[in-house]
Amino acid sequence: MNRVVLILLVFLSSSFFISSCKSTKSTEKKASKISAVDSVFQAMRANQFQYNWFQGKFNAEYNDGDKKQSFSGQFRIKKDSIIWISIYAVMNIEVFRVEITQDSIFMLNRLKKSYYHRNISFLNERLGTDIDFGILQSLLIGSDFNYYETDKFTLDIGENRYKLSTVGRGKLKKYITTQEDLEMLLVQNIWIDKQNLKITKQSVRLVKNPNKKVIAHYGDFKAVDKQQFPFETSFKLIGKKVINLNVNYKSVIINEPLSFPFRIPKKYKHM
Repeated sequence: MNRVVLILLVFLSSSFFISSCKSTKSTEKKASKISAVDSVFQAMRANQFQYNWFQGKFNAEYNDGDKKQSFSGQFRIKKDSIIWISIYAVMNIEVFRVEITQDSIFMLNRLKKSYYHRNISFLNERLGTDIDFGILQSLLIGSDFNYYETDKFTLDIGENRYKLSTVGRGKLKKYITTQEDLEMLLVQNIWIDKQNLKITKQSVRLVKNPNKKVIAHYGDFKAVDKQQFPFETSFKLIGKKVINLNVNYKSVIINEPLSFPFRIPKKYKHM
């Protein structure tokens, strides 16, 4: 009987040792994966385009399936504060001027001599998307979204790129001020070039709205103040309809203080 007990104890001890080894190996493998994700994410963040003031002049093409249009214009951005856009038609005649802040959007329509002022959610209603000021700013520049959680990603490694994915990335608690902020859970994918560690593609949608998505592509990287910036950007907005917008920058200047003129003429009607 003692011999049977001894054998049983040896067996149980061996089983526990083997189980412990498997658990340790599993833990080590999991830790390695987390370390790899963090390394790629931090390298991508370290190589993002840094600026406080941004001005870019561009040519663009718009296509929503029913209408195609080419135009030119310029973006001006004061980081985390204001996005100012001026759109020109032929002969460099301004037709629209837009000012976007953290919570509002203003627009002048020079052709119809009208203007409107709406909550930024109006922009989403018109485009059929779900983006806030921070996401819009990041998509325009080609960077990751600030003020959102950084520990929700998984990593896929391809031949020439990394892909970071998340299915429930939310705003950091200290930046949540409304119920809408609380519900901004993102399904997000980020493709990163292995050579320059720049974002070459992003896709994002809200968990609660699977039929609305924004996809952005970035290419033709050129030096701007010793940094690499994508001079070719394309956006696909998938919502009520599919909208394609291709933007080619002619020039980019950063960190020179800018003005954001937006005066509403007295004769303009509120829409």
